[in-house]
Amino acid sequence: MESVASAIVILFVITILTSVGGRSGPQPQFSPKKDVVYHQPAYEELPRASFSFSRMEQDRESIGKFIVQYRSPEEAVAITNNIIKYGQEFDVDPKLVAALMSRESRFNPKAVSISGAMGLGQLMPSTCSTVGISVADGFDIEQNTKGTTRYLKYLLDKFKESNQQVAFAIAGYLEGPNAVARKDAYTSHTKGYLEDILAVYNKL
Repeated sequence: MESVASAIVILFVITILTSVGGRSGPQPQFSPKKDVVYHQPAYEELPRASFSFSRMEQDRESIGKFIVQYRSPEEAVAITNNIIKYGQEFDVDPKLVAALMSRESRFNPKAVSISGAMGLGQLMPSTCSTVGISVADGFDIEQNTKGTTRYLKYLLDKFKESNQQVAFAIAGYLEGPNAVARKDAYTSHTKGYLEDILAVYNKL
């Protein structure tokens, strides 16, 4: 019995020494999340950030033709006109707004997510107050378009010093701007979201 006990003690000591040896040097306090990717789209993939008067009517026509695939002609005109109007007011590329709305709601003014996001741009109630529209107006075409465009302008301004301004602004719309700024990156899920929006943008 004593020999068995001695063997167990020796084995225990060897295990401890081996484990200590395997952890020599400073240890990382955390492991990076595997789903965070650093993705920089090629320059030609990125849309312009600002409104362009020279392309206003061209944009109105292309956006209207795209939206009418999803909504009635009357609704398509209303949505298009408000995208152009608030794109001009907040100096945001209207095609970028339209592409984002396409991904968020397929241009359904009454869309509601399980998290409570509302309308064309899927604005959260907290975001509505941030951009100056009431929650009661979250399903209104004009007010939702105003809020969506204003929030996108805020995001573009937040990341204006980044060489990934548009990509980070779109990522911030999904993840939250502070999360993107803190990591200087976005998740692989957000990469897919961004690529979906850019694919629509390139169709317009």
